Amino acid sequence: MKHLLSFALLAGATAVVFAGTAATASTIAPIASDTASNYVSLSGFNGNNEGTGFGAWNVNFAYTGPSGGGGGGGSFVNTSSGLPGSDAFDIYVYPGSGGDTGLNTDITTATRSFTSPLAPNQTFTTDLYLNNGNQNPALANTSPTTADSNLGFSLLDSSGNVLFSMTAFGGGEYWAQDATNGGAYFEPASGNILYNYHADDTFAFSLLNSNGDYSMTVSGNTGTGSPVTFTGQISMASGGPAAVQYFDNNGGNGSDVQWSAMSVTNSAPTPEPTSVALFGVAGGGLLLFGRRRKLA
Repeated sequence: MKHLLSFALLAGATAVVFAGTAATASTIAPIASDTASNYVSLSGFNGNNEGTGFGAWNVNFAYTGPSGGGGGGGSFVNTSSGLPGSDAFDIYVYPGSGGDTGLNTDITTATRSFTSPLAPNQTFTTDLYLNNGNQNPALANTSPTTADSNLGFSLLDSSGNVLFSMTAFGGGEYWAQDATNGGAYFEPASGNILYNYHADDTFAFSLLNSNGDYSMTVSGNTGTGSPVTFTGQISMASGGPAAVQYFDNNGGNGSDVQWSAMSVTNSAPTPEPTSVALFGVAGGGLLLFGRRRKLA
């Protein structure tokens, strides 16, 4: 009888260990997604909310240049000259009679909230397809304080404060900014981005933990030809990323910021179906052990 009891314990323990190992597998679960093709039949995307897991779009244009010389800007769904083979969300600006006098002169933003703030193990992914009308080589590869224009996207907290931004300057490089980096260059293949509807890049921002550590994987026009990943940290004091904002800041005449899709996914470890079954087997073995012990 002692031998039988030992076997029952061993069988139960083995099943539990195996089940625990299987439970470490991870799956990619969709949380939110949307594409520009969902809006083709609509008059535009401002104020509309297609797809799942996001709030409605809020597009805004602001002019802060010389009085009476205001430019303009807006948004539409581009179905003719957008991303290759794809419909695209499009925001733009153009200068008025006062001309573009620098950053924050003509700004169009398209903002959209997440249903809930981005959490650890979740990834926000989008693409960008840029055309910059302000290409001043003298201001390329410089800091935001001297750039003549910037285009890109930001992650905002619930109060609209910028937690992270991926910016491309006119004639310059991508520049990542967060809580710990005043600016960190991410250099594409050409060294400089001389925009003329260059091939789109895909950005995957993954929040790693509640401290705000993140990784950003960029694929497309990278120097190595392969995806490149860099890391940083954002502030989580105000609850984390609650919205995404695309922006065209003084992009100049004919400038556009386009993107075809956006999504949020979850990659947290989840138990495999077989794991649950194995836990049941383990429990059954232990029950059998208890029953035979009583009979003894």
